[in-house]
Amino acid sequence: MTVATGLGEPPDLLTGFPEAAPVTQLHRLSEFPGSWWFASAAIDHDGGGRFDLPDPHGTCYLADSLTGALVEKLLRAPVKVVVAERLDELFHSVVTVRRTPRTADLAARRATSYGLNAEIHTTLDYRRTRRWAVALHRCGFRGLRHRLRGDVTQRLAGWALFGTAGLRHRAPNGMTTAVRTLDRDEVERALERLGVELRPIPSVVPIVPPPGMRR
Repeated sequence: MTVATGLGEPPDLLTGFPEAAPVTQLHRLSEFPGSWWFASAAIDHDGGGRFDLPDPHGTCYLADSLTGALVEKLLRAPVKVVVAERLDELFHSVVTVRRTPRTADLAARRATSYGLNAEIHTTLDYRRTRRWAVALHRCGFRGLRHRLRGDVTQRLAGWALFGTAGLRHRAPNGMTTAVRTLDRDEVERALERLGVELRPIPSVVPIVPPPGMRR
């Protein structure tokens, strides 16, 4: 599939690419209690994620706030309502970061000088974005800090961390993970700030007779 994009190819030399500042906490929402799923995809594969690395490496997607994790998981497509029962299917992993891995900051102003533009965060041409991920991984970066396509303000940050492809049962060195159920009140407040409603599936649906049968 060919997608029009204004994002260029990564340069041969990425020395000095800006690094993200240390972070103390990351968040991830998943249907499974195992937090550390590193997805992999061939660079030219039509499917896969934005920054997936080719096997045997992979990428795990997190955010630096619960709101960011909600946007990444539930608001990738434009919606006005989230079904409340959907939250029962999700586990909330809170990652405490004691030592931040070397992470490339794709939202840093100086990244412009390497040929980047904001389409690194928004384009659907994942072949191009995966080439950037591979190039930065080869330069020794262990992850990428980026903006979230579902966030119209482009203020929320996602973290794409690199590791061995597949499910990992232990957090990377320098991190610990606590898995909990979602706090409904906290989620509802976060969605309300985004202008998105949280509604349950109706238990009773009224049936309205056609106009000719009404009395």
